[in-house]
Amino acid sequence: MLKRLLLLLCLTGHVFAKEPPDVECLVVHLKYVHCSWNKQGTPEVNYTFYGWFVIIRDSADVSECPSYLSENNINTGCNQPCGSRFNSFYTRLVHENQSSKEKEHELKTKVKLNPPTNLTVHYGSDSNLWLSWTQISSNCVESEVRYRINNRNWAVVSIGKQNYCLNLPSHSSLYELQVRSRIGYACGLSEFWSDWTEPVVWGSNNSTDPNKMNSSMSVWTPVLSVVGAFILIVLVMMLLHNERWVICDSQTSHTCCSFLKDWFKFPEGLKEGLNYNERPCPVREYCHVRQSDSESSDCSTCSVTTDQTDCSVFIPVNESDLPTPCSSSISQF
Repeated sequence: MLKRLLLLLCLTGHVFAKEPPDVECLVVHLKYVHCSWNKQGTPEVNYTFYGWFVIIRDSADVSECPSYLSENNINTGCNQPCGSRFNSFYTRLVHENQSSKEKEHELKTKVKLNPPTNLTVHYGSDSNLWLSWTQISSNCVESEVRYRINNRNWAVVSIGKQNYCLNLPSHSSLYELQVRSRIGYACGLSEFWSDWTEPVVWGSNNSTDPNKMNSSMSVWTPVLSVVGAFILIVLVMMLLHNERWVICDSQTSHTCCSFLKDWFKFPEGLKEGLNYNERPCPVREYCHVRQSDSESSDCSTCSVTTDQTDCSVFIPVNESDLPTPCSSSISQF
């Protein structure tokens, strides 16, 4: 019975043994390889890490991790110098001399660059906004620029060089710009982008404050409305005066001008000006009488009744024929 129990424990012991965690590796900025084994949480025990590049099969320099990363005194990762990322990279975790299975990593597409540096923006003599930055291996790197205006949505542009031109920016707007990069197709496209740089800012933030924008609109709206109404009234009055679309005489002045006032909706001050109330004025007519016939002429025949709206009528005559005043009558309008 005891022998059977020992045999059962030997056969099932590997089932209860704790499997070592999985190892993931990434090339950081083409300078070192970062490997970690805490994706599923901090391990319960400390593991010894081994990692190496294989240049020639069955020939490798296997060495322990030179720089561990830890959490609560438990090893969770390792940074070690980077070889050629185009060669296979192998890892191994060991606990109490119990070696785990080796794992092969293809690092060609697993490169993450640091964010670009020396990010600067300046307004050029060509009236464009120029953004420039520095990144390693400019021939192998592609970049993305994202910018936004006045805190609106980001716009993203992909470029293959280390500068970007934003055409004809507005000085009254606020521009924020950021850059990130990765290894491009020419050198083995990476799956990972760098982190975004800290934003650089250019322009004015006056238009970014909604309260200021609303205040500005509230000041200009009534001014523009008054100016527009005044210009419209002047144009209408000029058309009425020059083209004479409507003529208000003494008989139709009340009806006609009331129509104009209601149609054009003039202000009260202008409406009063459209009341054409004319007062009656006397008009005297002169007749020409010869010197010899002055005594026998019947001046009553010269009496003429006229309707004149101008109370200062002057009829020019020759100095040799001085007019003689004739009988006059008054016409009421």
